[in-house]
Amino acid sequence: MDSMAERLSLFQQMVSTCHKLLLRSYDSGLFPLGSETEEERTAETLFLLSRQETDLLAAVGAGRTPLIFTNKVDMMWLCCPEWAGADLTGIHVLGPFFMDDVSIHVIRAELAGAGLSASMRRSAEDLVRQLPVLSWGRIQEYALMLHFLITEEKIRQSDLRFYGSADPKPAAGQEARDRNIHGTYQAEQEMLRMVREGDLALVRHIDRMAVTGTMGQLAQTGDTLRQMKNTVLVCATLFSRTAIEGGLSPETAYTLCDRYFQSVEKVKSLSELTVIASTMQRDFVERVHAVRAQKLSREIESACSYVERHLEEELSLASLASYAGYTEYYFSKKFKKETGLTLAEYIRRKRLEKAAMLLRSTELDVKQIAMQLRFCSQSYFTDNFRKHFGVSPSQYRKDGPSCSESYGAP
Repeated sequence: MDSMAERLSLFQQMVSTCHKLLLRSYDSGLFPLGSETEEERTAETLFLLSRQETDLLAAVGAGRTPLIFTNKVDMMWLCCPEWAGADLTGIHVLGPFFMDDVSIHVIRAELAGAGLSASMRRSAEDLVRQLPVLSWGRIQEYALMLHFLITEEKIRQSDLRFYGSADPKPAAGQEARDRNIHGTYQAEQEMLRMVREGDLALVRHIDRMAVTGTMGQLAQTGDTLRQMKNTVLVCATLFSRTAIEGGLSPETAYTLCDRYFQSVEKVKSLSELTVIASTMQRDFVERVHAVRAQKLSREIESACSYVERHLEEELSLASLASYAGYTEYYFSKKFKKETGLTLAEYIRRKRLEKAAMLLRSTELDVKQIAMQLRFCSQSYFTDNFRKHFGVSPSQYRKDGPSCSESYGAP
């Protein structure tokens, strides 16, 4: 297909097989192009209302990557600029959609104050009821695909930009009652059961929950990053307690919880937070799974926890054996029997896994990561990383985790 219009039309058709989303094109002044259906006119009205008293056009034009725009009731649009050299020639907008359940009473209150006719308010409410609730992962995928379609340029999740209103949400007394509390509670309980039992299907379950459920309002409306940070912190707390019930030692569970709290508070973007959340989800459930499958003794499980707390320090067989209360010979044999790895292999694997997380969530260069994790040289680190993950550290940072990524003992 040659024309931009044809490519955009194909993209919308493909998206529509999964979600009811509108894709509109605008000129460089954010004036809509082409004819409109009645549904598109209603969506355009919501878009106009949402960007009043904002400088959305300047925000979109301030960069070349997709911008996610959020209004004060958490309705969202994905705005992708189109450039010709130094000139902004158009803006393509996918949406609206939500990333969390929002009460229709909140929307109704917002529309009532906008001076719309009764028929337009009804049309807007009907449209809002049909809007999809997308997971953050899906939003990122659509953003990267639409940007590539427009520019033929591949970008990373961390390149996405955000712009929204910080205005408070209008009061709505029935909002809590409008949420599907029973369904959300059941979903949360199922999620915690999977952690407790070490069920490796947890990550897929959480993705479904992100699409259909809600963790509640945990931050001021409009501050999506803070809302998502608080959600991850709640999950970390629940996961740590539930993992203890599943057999993980309290020392390990609390240490992990503290580590993820610190990591969450340091992130500056939703893309970084997604990496941390995904790592945390997998981390807890795989540890419980391994403990339940291998029945690690308390001493060996405690030694594993010690290793992971001190990956950036010198670790020796003598120090770990002393920590576990065994002779070096007995500890070495017991560790290999229970984990299936020698102590050196286990330490190397855990350092490589932490290196992978640092590559995804920080801007540290490969040499810095290698030295921080006590590899004797960058080349030695790169060789070991390639053997474990199948790609070089630089390629891993560029493309993200591959389907062949492997994880070992807890």
